Amino acid sequence: MPAVPMNDPEGTPTSYWAATAPAGPNIPTFDGSERADTVVVGAGYTGLSAALHLAQRGSSVLVLDAHEPGWGASGRNNGQVVAALKHEPHEIEERFGKERGGELIRVIGNGPDLVFGLIERYGMECSARRSGILTAAHSATSLADLQRRVEVWMRRGAPLQLLSRAELESRSGTGFYVGGCLDPRGGAINPLGYARGLAAAVLREGGQIRQKAHVNSIVRAASGWRVNLDRGSVVASRVILGTNGYTDDLWPGLKKTFLPARTPQLVSKPLRDNVRKSILPGGQIMSDTRYLTVGVRMHADGRMHLGGGGGTAGADRPVLYEQLPKEARALYPQLGDVEWEFRWSGFMAMTPDRYPRLFELAPDVAAALGYSGRGICTATIMGRELARWAAGDAGIDDLALPVSTFRTLPYYALRGPIIEGTVLFHTLRDRLSPA
Repeated sequence: MPAVPMNDPEGTPTSYWAATAPAGPNIPTFDGSERADTVVVGAGYTGLSAALHLAQRGSSVLVLDAHEPGWGASGRNNGQVVAALKHEPHEIEERFGKERGGELIRVIGNGPDLVFGLIERYGMECSARRSGILTAAHSATSLADLQRRVEVWMRRGAPLQLLSRAELESRSGTGFYVGGCLDPRGGAINPLGYARGLAAAVLREGGQIRQKAHVNSIVRAASGWRVNLDRGSVVASRVILGTNGYTDDLWPGLKKTFLPARTPQLVSKPLRDNVRKSILPGGQIMSDTRYLTVGVRMHADGRMHLGGGGGTAGADRPVLYEQLPKEARALYPQLGDVEWEFRWSGFMAMTPDRYPRLFELAPDVAAALGYSGRGICTATIMGRELARWAAGDAGIDDLALPVSTFRTLPYYALRGPIIEGTVLFHTLRDRLSPA
């Protein structure tokens, strides 16, 4: 049976992020006295970034979250700060046209500057490290695609570097792949620490946040939109929805525009000193070109972290984590026996084409979601863009991501078997890819 993302247990999961991130700011619950020009639903990266950029402008903004900042995918992901969508630059231009596609590529390419700039400006304690992203090619075909990526970005002035098999092995510590590339623009963070840092920055700039504030509907009011909570309501001129993979029934059909897929994260106990030094010695974070991407990183305390590589629409259960230790041993035979201390999961919003969605749901109501595993930079960017819209500085059609036509997925009710079947299909496809 498919799980309902919002029905995951209350409280922050017992994750490595929760064990190492500073506590978040003190946030009250909703009492019905709040007022704001813009209401933001969801205290993840999209909502908090939108609120922060509105508050920086001096706009009145209120963030409402059913749990607490970073409770959803923003506090559960692998922490990769990537200057890219799931598509190559030439594919984006083919999809959106040279002008709009080129602008989107530029904005996404500058995403790490935005994220790390906010971290520095507000002194966020989130273990930020900008040492680059390694993308490892699992086949000759994927290496050729990476070569084209590098060439396109270099023409745009980005210092990407194509790596031979030997060069990638030197940087990653594994000979599993045929080559790869290095993008020095990217890096790694504690994603929960970043979400909490964004929340603190919103408050610092004069914005409001309320937790344990579940929104159940949004309806027209005489002077704008009435946002109804389980207890009470608030009226605002504009509403931004940033609920992403944890969207429920607050807006008719919105949760049916993507497939929520639960993905696993696994963190070891500290490795032996000689072993830890052999894995990603330059401090980069690594992902690969398989459809079921596996992300690998080493933490400063010598722990190995793997994420992705599979998924489910169902509950968090042991079988979800069985593949990741096998991946670790295949990549790094020197590991020997490893004790895995932390494991947790979260839902990401997967769209059929893996492009994010920007919706104008009604006049003065907008949503951004469906980041498909590229949420840290993209959601922060879309929050900033939606703030421009809400403040009246830009029309919805002037934002970096073109507006999508609102369509629900006709097969949403079959999301369980669809996700399970897709994972099985791509597991086999990835294994059979020629070297």
